[in-house]
Amino acid sequence: MDHKDRLKLLSDLIKINTVGGREEGTAKFLSEYLANYGIHGKIIEVEPGRFNLVAEIGDQSEPVIVFEGHQDTVDIGDRNKWIHNPFGAEIVGDRMYGRGTSDMKAGLAAEVIAMIELKEAGQPIKGTIRLLATIGEESSKINHMQGAKYFAEHGYLDDVSAAIVAEPSGEPLDWLTQDVPLNPFKFSKSQIKALVDQNNSAEQYMLSFAHKGSITYETLAKGKTAHSSSPQLGINAIAPLIKTYDNETKYFRTLHEKNPILGKTIPVVTKIDGGDQLNSVPASAAVYAKIRTIPEEPNAAIIEHLKRIVTKNNQESAAELTFKLLGDKAPVVSDPNDRLIQILKKHGEQLLQQSLPLGGYPGGTDAAEFVKVNPKMTIAVFGPGNMTAHQVDEFVELENFERFIEIYKQTVHDYLEN
Repeated sequence: MDHKDRLKLLSDLIKINTVGGREEGTAKFLSEYLANYGIHGKIIEVEPGRFNLVAEIGDQSEPVIVFEGHQDTVDIGDRNKWIHNPFGAEIVGDRMYGRGTSDMKAGLAAEVIAMIELKEAGQPIKGTIRLLATIGEESSKINHMQGAKYFAEHGYLDDVSAAIVAEPSGEPLDWLTQDVPLNPFKFSKSQIKALVDQNNSAEQYMLSFAHKGSITYETLAKGKTAHSSSPQLGINAIAPLIKTYDNETKYFRTLHEKNPILGKTIPVVTKIDGGDQLNSVPASAAVYAKIRTIPEEPNAAIIEHLKRIVTKNNQESAAELTFKLLGDKAPVVSDPNDRLIQILKKHGEQLLQQSLPLGGYPGGTDAAEFVKVNPKMTIAVFGPGNMTAHQVDEFVELENFERFIEIYKQTVHDYLEN
């Protein structure tokens, strides 16, 4: 594929609106696109109107390496704040703007192009390259990553030795020198200076072999409404919920373990609902939270403790408290000395013209579902795109987008050769 064809594929993907669970258009488009190059994939309806895509090439059954990416994007937010059309794939200079350019249609497009070009090269592929394009990584309100979970539960990861998750892994170079929060990689000042001195690109990338897991949950309290002048006739749902939240906070303070790559467990209350109006006793209230987890403090142990807190508070309150688990995603930690990581590092540094630090990805990925069924597989989170993901006027540097195509091709070739 030439430069023009590569950019057209990315542009076509950006123009397909996959906000909020509209992956059908992307799955069918990519299936037809791959078929034009003799790669016959399968689209799988995971939920009504929401389709995963799987396709593979190769001349041997093993080893199996996966290219992975999600098809959906977050919402555009306030359209009036966008300078560029969020679905226009506008190119200004070396940047393409639009929702999903960084997170993560550039990564998905780079993987698709790498597969096509490896097949078109006509050289033996000494293993299997499997593309897994998922639904629901960004856009599902409850227990997201349904697409990844489907692949995991239906055997698509059982024979996999390694997977490249093409999530955005870069940061604009001018962000790197700023204080937190514009420095999400949290490099030290000496690290930043060394990286900038060796960087001949517009962005600094990090190759991740780990990321935190997560627990997402709701604590719901149900009471009985009454006039605020006669509260004794009702059951206030908010008061016991506050007590439960306080007890959860005390528990979180006991979590002291620290992973050398991922740091500590981090709980965050993300949403509160409650009450109907200012002159009524509230009949219901809820607190929502997300906990970013590490292997040293297992998800199951945390979930069990949270349930015990709710059970105890139920014994002390007239309101009915319930704990509802909305998401349970495993932390991911691979070996940084694994062949996949080292091959990616070598080609990444050569093609991106920079030093690539190894570390942990700041968010979660679909790999959180993959490692549940195949904990031995190596995970690398490494893709074009940057920290403008989820923001207004999200963009990708096109030169780096094309560099990643070459990184993927050379990495897979070397990985399967030995």
